[in-house]
Amino acid sequence: MRSRSALLLMIFLAGCARGPETTAPKDDRFVVLGPSLVELMFTCGLGDRVVGIDRYSQWPPQTEDIPKVGGYIDPSIERIASLSPTSIHISGGSAVIREFADDLGIPCYTYNFDSLGGVFEALDSLDARYGAGAAEFRVGLERTLDSLALVLVPVAPLEVMVVVYHETGASSMTVAGESTFFSDILDRLGCRICSPGTGSWPMISAEGAVSLDPDHVICLFPGRTDTAEISGSEDLFWGRLGFGGNRVHCLFHPCMMIPGGRLGVIAEEICSCLL
Repeated sequence: MRSRSALLLMIFLAGCARGPETTAPKDDRFVVLGPSLVELMFTCGLGDRVVGIDRYSQWPPQTEDIPKVGGYIDPSIERIASLSPTSIHISGGSAVIREFADDLGIPCYTYNFDSLGGVFEALDSLDARYGAGAAEFRVGLERTLDSLALVLVPVAPLEVMVVVYHETGASSMTVAGESTFFSDILDRLGCRICSPGTGSWPMISAEGAVSLDPDHVICLFPGRTDTAEISGSEDLFWGRLGFGGNRVHCLFHPCMMIPGGRLGVIAEEICSCLL
């Protein structure tokens, strides 16, 4: 497996990480709920309009100083109101937040990050409403995916199983299904997600994984620091199932389950496993 830094040198990904910053109107005040959406706001140059975020958003570093308004399921209505937002932006839909926005007389915009298409629609919506760097970021992301696909031409198509949760020693695991952004990324790279036929995040047994027989298995452990221990455990587990070490990969980047401003990084990390 080649290092990600070597991969970056191969595909010349200059300028695809984030759009330019802009000066925001003083009267724009966003409350934003959802890590993917928060990341996009900052990546697209809208971060200086964000006055409140959910408790789970931790990137970019500027979010550390922004007031937290609870979680998606349990937002603090009082906290949101105290920030005097001019609009609320949420990942998915929430009847409570929509009703609250109506009470405040401000718009509530919803976005869907289940698929790559949903991410592009979110970027188009941000561009239509605010401009800033949303269009530039989308162009850069498209270029990144196209460049990575060219890198994989010699080895594609491949069937890839993405394991999003596997507890040490367990004989079952949760994998990414066909209706996920992982499937869309692999499709753009000229590969295919390997999973059972139904469900976005199906649970399968070790025997089920063996029967699917993917070319590569990518196990995600976002943010974990015990990397050597985990990698050793996964190599042992999959080795007993007949998968050689060159077919099993562990990724620890903290953004791997967050299809937001670092979506290009997710694609790069996946691509680096398949070379």
